[in-house]
Amino acid sequence: MAQTASHKGTRLNDTAIQGRRANTSMPTLFRFLVTLAVLAGIAYGAMFALVMFVEPKKAEITVRIPPEKLAPKK
Repeated sequence: MAQTASHKGTRLNDTAIQGRRANTSMPTLFRFLVTLAVLAGIAYGAMFALVMFVEPKKAEITVRIPPEKLAPKK
């Protein structure tokens, strides 16, 4: 097996090359789906925390409507 040089110009041994191949054995689609699942879980957890720990302020709202808007001119 041929050895390849690293970015610093030194030579790698065979175990380092084999270890690097073992790290790339996970398919890219699987990584993408796992990343999406983790992000969705974080978003769901954040929304759940907001529902459980934040209480909205309750207040009456009065909106004045001008009489011109209620009875438009003909």
